[in-house]
Amino acid sequence: MRLFGWLAAIVALGALPASAQDYPSKPLRVIAPFGPGTATDTVARVIANELGKLAGQPVVVDNRPGAEGQIGAQAAAQAAPDGYTLFITTQTTQAINPHVYKQLSYDPVKSFTPVCGLTLGAQIVMVKNELPVKTVADFIALAKKEPGKLSFGSGNGSSRGGAELFRVMAKIDLLGVPYKSQPQAVADLLGGRIDIIFSDFTAGLPAVLDGRARGLGITSKKPIPGLEQFPTIDSTVPGFEMWAWTAMYVPAGTPRPIVDKLNALVHEAMKSESYRTLTRTTYGIPFPGTPEDLAAFQASETRKWGEIVTVAGMQEP
Repeated sequence: MRLFGWLAAIVALGALPASAQDYPSKPLRVIAPFGPGTATDTVARVIANELGKLAGQPVVVDNRPGAEGQIGAQAAAQAAPDGYTLFITTQTTQAINPHVYKQLSYDPVKSFTPVCGLTLGAQIVMVKNELPVKTVADFIALAKKEPGKLSFGSGNGSSRGGAELFRVMAKIDLLGVPYKSQPQAVADLLGGRIDIIFSDFTAGLPAVLDGRARGLGITSKKPIPGLEQFPTIDSTVPGFEMWAWTAMYVPAGTPRPIVDKLNALVHEAMKSESYRTLTRTTYGIPFPGTPEDLAAFQASETRKWGEIVTVAGMQEP
């Protein structure tokens, strides 16, 4: 029996990388659970490029959009826990979905090991130019005049959550229209097929700045430097606030030395000019820390989103 025990231990050790010092010794894959052009994809590509430089290995971004990030999350959860599959995701998969869906193909906590936070960001609230409103107060007045006729689009959980929370707090009735990704929702807004969107800055802000859509406000409680022309939603709907975040995880069971090596590499990547340009151009806030910091943050976000999902009635039947 002792011999079999030793053999099992040898086989298990053989499945692990030789050492954290040798890691990584082959190409890495980053799974992003949302499509190209999304905030998550943009962050993933910047981090992947910098990790590739630091590690001396190719790092490929694998977009797996659909089902509010569930397709990508499942793929990442089922990958080998060897440090060669990374998962860059958001609160949609890690804090919102467990409250919205009765069954998930992955567990936001048990299926993953946290590595490091990446970015925090507010949202831009934008409407189609044809809508006769210029302020949040105007929109609320129009929605109350025409209950159930105005529509909002959403391509991820935070976008839907922002709109649903706004609907509840402003006491208005809006029709929700789901999309596979946020850029698709923005495209339909620009085409006049939906009326309002709560969007990350990456997908939505360019259309507002060049006049293709009208920005009504931002979802942070304080004005954002460089975007002072957009008032906070809180100034019209007291107490309203919505933030989105991105972070890196690996499949559960990934050896701690590999997790620590990845955490150090990500921190180094966040010092790069490309990451600083990313946060500057998307008005994001750097969000580094330890794996334990990310785990605690995810737990608090899960509690917060549980309350939002319940209040907004976002649960799927």
